[in-house]
Parts: sequence; structure tokens; C-alpha cells
Amino acid sequence: KDGWMTDSNHCEWFGITCEDGYVTRVDLGGNNLVGQFPVYTRDDPIGNYWLTTKYGLANLYKLVHLDLANNNLTGTIEYAPLYNLQELEEFYISRNNLTGEADALVAPNLYQADFGNNTFTSMRRFEKYKYTVQDKLWWCDASNNKIRQDTNDLLWHMPPKMEHFIASNNNIRGTLPEWQSLNYLKKLREFRMASNYISGELPSFEESYTSLQHLDMSYQKKNGLTGQIPEDLWRTQSFITLNLAGNSLTGTITSLVGDLAVMKEFDLSNNRLIGAIPSEVGMLAGSLKVFNVANNTITGSIPSQLGLLQGASIYLKDNLFYDVNLPAPLSLCTLRAVKAFDLESNPKLCPPQRNALNDFFDEAKGGDWLNASLWQDEYAGYCSWNGVTCDETDHVTKLKLSTNGLSGKLSKSIADLTSLEELDLSNNDMKGPIPADLGLLSNLSYLRLSYNVFTGTAPAGLGDMKRLQLLQLQSNRITGMPNVPSLNDIKHGLSTFVTDCGVPSDFDEALACENCTMCCNAHDDCYPQQETKVSKSGLKDYGAFSGVLAVFFVVFCCMATLLLYVIGRYKDSGTNLTRSTRRRMRLKDDIYALSAIGNDSVYKYFVGDNIFGWIAALSTIGVQIWILTVFIKASEVNLQDDKIDLQFTWKCPRDTDTCENKGDLDGTGWAIFCVLMVAFLAKDLISGAKLIAHSAKHRHSRMSRLRYFVGGICLGWITVFILYVSIIYNKALATSNSDIVVNSVVILFIMEIDEKIFGLLAAINEKWTTHAAESEDLITAAPAAKNDKGNSVDEMKDELEIQKEEIEAQRIEIRMLREAVLDIQEAREPSEASF
Repeated sequence: KDGWMTDSNHCEWFGITCEDGYVTRVDLGGNNLVGQFPVYTRDDPIGNYWLTTKYGLANLYKLVHLDLANNNLTGTIEYAPLYNLQELEEFYISRNNLTGEADALVAPNLYQADFGNNTFTSMRRFEKYKYTVQDKLWWCDASNNKIRQDTNDLLWHMPPKMEHFIASNNNIRGTLPEWQSLNYLKKLREFRMASNYISGELPSFEESYTSLQHLDMSYQKKNGLTGQIPEDLWRTQSFITLNLAGNSLTGTITSLVGDLAVMKEFDLSNNRLIGAIPSEVGMLAGSLKVFNVANNTITGSIPSQLGLLQGASIYLKDNLFYDVNLPAPLSLCTLRAVKAFDLESNPKLCPPQRNALNDFFDEAKGGDWLNASLWQDEYAGYCSWNGVTCDETDHVTKLKLSTNGLSGKLSKSIADLTSLEELDLSNNDMKGPIPADLGLLSNLSYLRLSYNVFTGTAPAGLGDMKRLQLLQLQSNRITGMPNVPSLNDIKHGLSTFVTDCGVPSDFDEALACENCTMCCNAHDDCYPQQETKVSKSGLKDYGAFSGVLAVFFVVFCCMATLLLYVIGRYKDSGTNLTRSTRRRMRLKDDIYALSAIGNDSVYKYFVGDNIFGWIAALSTIGVQIWILTVFIKASEVNLQDDKIDLQFTWKCPRDTDTCENKGDLDGTGWAIFCVLMVAFLAKDLISGAKLIAHSAKHRHSRMSRLRYFVGGICLGWITVFILYVSIIYNKALATSNSDIVVNSVVILFIMEIDEKIFGLLAAINEKWTTHAAESEDLITAAPAAKNDKGNSVDEMKDELEIQKEEIEAQRIEIRMLREAVLDIQEAREPSEASF
């Protein structure tokens, strides 16, 4: 109210605009005005006469624009003083509390008049104004009042330039006049009289109304409009809005609806229309934004063309589409193009599982699939789509799309397939994380997502799937696994639970998976992850088992020795052997032991009492054990340790869920292995057993028996140990028959170290190998003969025979040593000559 009620120039007051000192515009809309409308007359006395004087706005003769809308003006309007406002063009008094009569002919040059949102009870008829036709009014709004008039009275003599006439939400009654009586309204573009009491049939439309764009006769009270929609109405191609909702119209929607090329809002809801929706509605794609025929008695199938209405809102509920055994078009239910569809959540017309499958299709880039048969068919049942299997209640139980060109991401809508039992998306190119919602599929028993590019951590819900019998996630980029309990492997065996838990890995560390049955590595080679017999026995690894095996071997040898000693004592209890006979038998035992072990092995030192020889023999066994421990460590089945030599010989193919061992090792290879073991180890094993057997003979001294026993234990254990290492190493590494031969020969070569060390000692000092292994009995044989003078002649003869045998044995050994020396000299002479 700046400037008002002051001495300042009125042209400077708020809301006042002047030209040449005359007020031309009054803009006081929304300015909290109260009281009566500011126009009135009064009879003032002038002498003996009374003169009617005009006050307020009536004196603004140059006024062009008047806006008093959105205030709190009350009472009626005295229009007479305003009739002389020859220049007034715009008259806005909406959203007040004015009552009485509304007069759209308040001024002869009026263009626009807005009386809406008041409490006017009537509207003055359109008629001639001061002997001329008021032909300039083109916009008139009398909506949201309490006008109670007949339609013919209200519309009679409507100005010929009228373009917009709005009288909705009143109490106007009667029937619409025939359009012929209004055919002079060539420029009429908007005609809205919704929510009145108009009844009867729609009049016939003439082709002359080609400019009509907005027709709203919706929600007439009581019975409303009846009858069929005139056919020529469908030919009014200028329609942008056609709203006849909330009446009692009958008939059908004709195919001519497709000719309404610029239609944006089409609302025939809440009527009594019958028949089917014509497919020609799809021709309105690009323009139509609302298509509403809800709450009628429309039958037939929903045309798929409705799905072409880009960005449109489709309302079809409360009709009789259920009578047709066809769902709603897939494009509608999934809102592929449309903005909204009111039957989207209807389980019969828009099955939730079909919607979920479609979401899966979209996110997996279904347009690029190798086989997407029926997946995009508008009406085909989803149970007939490629890769989909349903039960008798149309619940999806299997979704198998292996090797089908899937990419993109796995939609979380997959969790809506609550009855899903088998999901196979292997050998595709799906990316991103596996959605956590997958863990909600409590009925899932078969999950195969291998050979994709899934990333992140597998869903924690996998550990809650009680019915899961197969889980294959190998050859992905998964970096974490939840704690999935052991799965029932009765059906799928070692192929039950497969992940990338093998080495080498694409990551710094292989995937940790405690309960996996098969681990694959970065080369797609796999190996079963299962408890070995060693781990089942409670031992940590092969190394621990070898210690237990050694203890068991020693205990066994002790028991065998004790048993043999008792048996020997029992057999010899009834015989009296002379000392010479015992000595001769001891000598034969020594010679036999030496011949069994061999003259070119450090193990022969076990027969004698030379400390140096024993050190050499024991050191040799220590070296052999040390070397064999390297092979034991390499044989350990720790699939996450990249330091092992374990060969991943299994394959879990892309085209099947069964993992197979691709190694060529068969029974033939193991038969060859047995032959090699017997050929190379039997001699030493027997030699060790004989030494242990000698240790049980009571004719030997305690020291001799101890030497025999320790020597036999060492020789026998190293032989058994080599056999044990050969078995576990070949089980871990051998992939073919030739591999088992090569591996066995490498390990058996370790058995020959005793001979190589013996040769090394001979090369260093020949005396070490000449005298180190002489038997104690051989050394002491002669002195023992001299001490037996009291013996009888027969005993002396026996002793002479023994001495002869001893001398002969020594001669044989000396001759063998000479021949060895000559061989060495002969070998040296050619080299010296050439030198």
C-alpha cells in the first residue's frame, strides 16, 4: 500500500499505472483487500435537484486493466457505473467472496473476464451492448461459483470471438443446445462445463468446429450425460483434451480415435462404455499423455499398442479384461515406455514373476542374448520363455540361461522368484556384484554362476540356504566368501561347492573357502578340497604322519626282534653248540649280511664296529631324510599355498556342472610304479630285515646285536620312507603314466646316495673303505684259537677247520681288493699317458 492515503501523486501509488496522468492499470491482486467492490453511485443534492454521482473505479475512464483477484472482497457488484469504461479490456476478480450476478459484458471492449472462485449465483445473458454487439470477448471464466441457470439461457448469444469459455463446478442445469445454434463460434477452442447438473445426450458435432481443442464435460451430477458419443466427435482432429468422465455414456470407442493426432488427455472413465479398446490408440504415441477409460465395462484383451504411448499414464482398472485368458501387454506391466499403469500391481494381468523376469532381462541386456525366444512377446506366458520352467501353479522353479550371451548385471528382482529352485547363468559375461537379495531364495538348491565377471563379496545369505546342493562360483572376480556350511554332496559329489580358492590366483591371495569341495585357480584348473586320510586321522600334514610312521616302524621292529629272540632261544635250548661252532655261525652271519648289503654301500658299516663307518652310514641316512622332506612339503594338499608342487588336474567345464579329472594316470602307471619300487627298494628292505633278524640271535654279543638292530632299523626305515614319499608325491604331482615313472626315478635316485658316498670315501682315502668294515670276529679269530689249549683233539681239529675257513675268507677279500686296485691303476695309466 505504498503511497496510498498520502499527498503523493496517485500515479506513484502501489499497483497503479498511469499514462499521461490517467490511470490505465490497477494491479492489486493478492493484496489483502477487504470490504465492498470499489464501485458505487450516490444521489447528491445540488440546489433543488438530486444528482447521481459515480464513485470509485467508475471514474477511471482510461482504465484498461483491472486486477483485484485473490483478495477478500465481499457483497455484490454494481455494474452500471462501469459501463462507461470504454477502454477496459481485462477484468480479473476471481478468488474473492463476491456474490450476486456476474456480468461478462461489463464494458464494450472487454477481452478477458475472470469471475471464478467466488459465490456468484447467476450470470447475465450475453446480449447486445448499447446498440452494438459485444464481439471482442474471447476469454471468460465463471468456474467454481454457485451459478444456477439453464444452459441455453447461459450460452445464448455467446460473443462470436469467444475462444475460452469455462463454467465448471457450478449448478448449471439443462441440456446442451444443438451445436447448430452455436455454429457461429468458429474460434471456440476451449469449452469446459464439468461438475454441473447438465444432462441428456451430447449434441452432434459439426465439421465446422475444427478449432475446438479442449472439451470437458466430465462428472455431471445426478445422471449426467447419456447416450452414445456422436461419431462426428471422433472426427474433431483438433482435440487436445477430451474429458467426458463421470457420466452415463454408452457405446464403444471407435477406431477413429487414432485420428486424434494431437490428443494429450483422453478421459472417458466412469461411464458405461462397452466393447474393446481399439488398437488404433497406439497411433497417438508421441502426443497422448493420459488415457483413462477406467471403471467401464470394456472387454477383450488390452492392446499391446498402448505400450507405445511413450511417457503416458494409462488407467484401465475396473473393467472386464479378466474375462480373457491373456495378461496385460508386457510393455505396460513393466512400464517400458509408459509413465504409469494402474494395473501394474494386478497379479492376474501383470504377474509379479513376469515383471521380475523382465527386470532381469533388461539388466542382463536381453537384447543381445543369443536366444531370447518369447522373452519380449507381449502376451506369451512367461513359463514358455526360453530357459524358464514353472510348476503347476505357474511359479518359476528353474531359470537356466547358460552360454546365452548374457551381460550387464544380475537384477535384484531375481529375489521375487520366491519358488526358484535352480538358477544357472554360467558361461556368460555378467558383471558387478551378486545382489544380496539372492540370499532370500530359500528354496534354491542349485546355483551356478561360474565363468562370468562377478565382483565383490558373495552374498552372506548363501550361508542360510538350507536346501542348497550345488554352488559353483569359479572363474569370476569374487574376492570374499561368507561362511557357507558344508553342502550335501550326495548328489553332485566333488562338484558340489566350487570357487576360485586355488593357486595361482588373480589376486594377492586365493579366495578362502573352508567348506568348498573343489578349488580352481587362475588357469581354470581345479583340484578337490577334501580331507586326506592323514588329516582325518587327526594329524596336521604328511610330515607329522611320517613321524608317526617312523615311531610305528621302530615299535614294530622292536616287537619283531623280541619275538625272534624268544623263538631262537626256544629252538637252541636243546642243543649244545661248541664255542667254535658259534663263532663259525657268527662269521657266516657277518659274511651273509655283508653280501646282502653289498660291498659298495656305506650301509655295510652297520655290520662292523668302526665308529667312522657308523658316522658315515648314519649321516647318509640323515641326508636322504633331509632331501625327502622337501618332497613331502611339495606334496602337501594346501590349495591356497602357491609354494606347493600339487598339480591341478581337474576341470570344471563351462558346459556341464560335473567336474572331471583330466589326468592320464591310470592303473598302468601305478603298476609300473610298483615294479620300480620292488626293483629298487626290495633289496635294501630285505637287508634291513636281515640285520634286524641277526640282532635277535643270542649267539651274537650284545654289542653286535645292538649294531645289527640299529643298522637294520636305519636301513629299513629309509627304504620305507622313500616308498612313502614316492607314493604321496606321485599322488600330488603325477598326471600321466610317464610322469609317475619320471617322479619315481627322481626319488629312487636318492636311494643310491649310499653308494655314491661310499665311492666318494674311496676316492678320498682308499684305506677307509678297505679296513673300516672288517668284522670284529675276523679280527679276533686267531687270538681266540690260542686260548683254547685245553680242548680236546677233536675241538682242535674243528678250530683248525674254522681257521682255514677264516683264512680263505680273508684271501678272497684280499684278492678282491687287489683286483680293485689293479682296475684303478689301469684306469689311471691311459689318462697319465695322454697327459
